[in-house]
Amino acid sequence: VKEEWLGALNDLIGEINERFAKFFGTMGFAGAVELHTGNHLNDFDNYGIKILVKYRDSEPLQELTPHHQSGGERSVATAIYMLALQALTTVPFRCVDEINQGMDARNERLVFELLVETSCEESNAQYFLLTPKLLPGLEYNPRMNVLIVHNGKEMLHHTQWDLDSICANLRED
Repeated sequence: VKEEWLGALNDLIGEINERFAKFFGTMGFAGAVELHTGNHLNDFDNYGIKILVKYRDSEPLQELTPHHQSGGERSVATAIYMLALQALTTVPFRCVDEINQGMDARNERLVFELLVETSCEESNAQYFLLTPKLLPGLEYNPRMNVLIVHNGKEMLHHTQWDLDSICANLRED
């Protein structure tokens, strides 16, 4: 039973690793996902996933920890890991909140492009990305809807919006 279970587990982690490494590679980085078995092969309580990342050519792959990578680098790894996992389950929608916080502009743009590419495939679930900011000039897919929520007592009431002026300003940018 153990060999069958361990074989299936390794196959699953191999599938995650393949997607994770591919996505990381498209961003110009290297990454891997491995099964961590702890010190004793039969101590299943200590099994876990080990995420390894490399953001610079001069570095080896290092385990993702709060001590080795910056907050933005950890956000990139988390987002890519999440994208690697999404092909394994079928759900009606996915929701991420402020996953782009802490990323530099280059990484935020690349993660957004991967998110758009993977989530706009015909067979994928709806994706809700909640964020207080997005970079200017991002590429959007025609299958996407962007909803902007403005809130606060200083905000102009929606009945006073001049939509023609707003659209004209957007076309100029």
